Amino acid sequence: MELSAHQIGFRFPFGEESCEHEFKVLQDEYRKFYYNQSRFNAEALDEEVYLIVGRRGSGKTSLTKYFGFQNHIKHAQSIDVDEPNIYSGILQGIAERPTLSADLAVIEVGKIWDYLIWSLIFDLFREKDSAIKAASLMVRKGTASHFVHDLLKGLLNKYVDDSGKVADDISHTTTSPIFSIAQTKVLEFTKKEPVIVAIDTFERYDRENTAMMIVTAALIQRANEFNISYSSKGIHIKSFVSAEIFPHIKESIITNTTKFIRNPVYLRWKPKDLIRLIMWRFYRYMEERDPKRQLQEPNWENFNDILEKLWNPFFGEQIQNLRGNWERSFPYILRHTQMRPRQLVVLCNQIARTSEKSTKFPLFKDVNISKIIIETEYDLADEVLNSYDLIYPRVADIITALTNAPMVFRGNYLDQVAKRTSSAWPNGTYSTAAFRRVVAELGIVGKVRTQNEATGIITADFEYAMQDRLTLTSDDDCVIHPMFYSKLQVKKNGWIVYPFPDHEDYHPLMEKK
Repeated sequence: MELSAHQIGFRFPFGEESCEHEFKVLQDEYRKFYYNQSRFNAEALDEEVYLIVGRRGSGKTSLTKYFGFQNHIKHAQSIDVDEPNIYSGILQGIAERPTLSADLAVIEVGKIWDYLIWSLIFDLFREKDSAIKAASLMVRKGTASHFVHDLLKGLLNKYVDDSGKVADDISHTTTSPIFSIAQTKVLEFTKKEPVIVAIDTFERYDRENTAMMIVTAALIQRANEFNISYSSKGIHIKSFVSAEIFPHIKESIITNTTKFIRNPVYLRWKPKDLIRLIMWRFYRYMEERDPKRQLQEPNWENFNDILEKLWNPFFGEQIQNLRGNWERSFPYILRHTQMRPRQLVVLCNQIARTSEKSTKFPLFKDVNISKIIIETEYDLADEVLNSYDLIYPRVADIITALTNAPMVFRGNYLDQVAKRTSSAWPNGTYSTAAFRRVVAELGIVGKVRTQNEATGIITADFEYAMQDRLTLTSDDDCVIHPMFYSKLQVKKNGWIVYPFPDHEDYHPLMEKK
């Protein structure tokens, strides 16, 4: 008898394509199937960490769910504010009030964040002490995000004046004896019962929407202050920020980055992280679906052992690309992603679906993997464009200038094609430098690091894997990222582009066998 998706756990061999979908499918079983070996689990729970930055599909939402059942911080409770669309509009209304400079607006919105965070914590502990209950403003209805929304609606009318300044009343409230006593009482409890407050923010931002940038900058600054004051006392604020907008916030809103941005965790996945995640899910899926197939469980800390015992037997050690050349299978599939879990899950699930339809499952090596990758990478490229379409309006139209581009070219080629995009830019924003900035920031164009005639491999640096901006000059040798080959109908010339950074963890991928 065929097992149901709920009985197996995951609906697909490599998991769902988003945390939200996995949570809906698995429900109470979510923690059972959660991959708890990611290095980000421990890094995000470090006492000094209050800021977690990641691009779409890098696992931000999964971490917020993990906080609810983690065992790194003993006896901790979690508050998950995970629906920013519910509350951000009201905070934006506060930030949009006239007459305030960006710096002052960050301070004023920061006062609201303080008030909200303490209110959430008071609400959690309200039944433990009458003093906390006295400071708690209302009975919880719905999720933490709805709670924040209801608080904000009242605050906007009661405590924020027409200039955007937070009225003295809220400062009086947060410094009142009732509030102070409740804080003291809470800290007595959090010594033994810590609390993790995870606050998610929007994935998609309009770069010209200064108010929303201010809201996020204010959260970062207040989370920093909370971390300094209270992390050693059992209150852990974890603010999640989209990596697509984070550089713009740093450059235009947060004036003192060394003061307010300390020890951020960047969700940049490495090959050993990704192969562990993807094959751990597959291993769990096969245990439930086909327990008679006795898979060899690898040493999950050993990259080569996972390759030999799980990856290679099912995907094959090599894949023939569409030009007839042979490549090692894992680097081949991985180079068609920007190193994000969701992208790898999407590719592997599509390979699994095709093998199922062909009655080859789970021998993925028996289907045309290279053809499946080419067909699927179009959707992955579209998702990247979608995540930036508010930051750079009409970005999908702008990057069509690279249609039929060669896979390798000199940087001055970007200036030549940029001219075709001038009408797609908002008034006054077009320049050749702006075009180079866009294609680098989205990870479409990278800079050649090495070019090996013997192996036919080009290694290249892309901004999404870097700590800072990638600058593309007219004299640089550049490449298109393999994930955009189908979208841009790139002219291939036989080179194999490895978009992996110059890091020891990637060296095994770049050795041709």
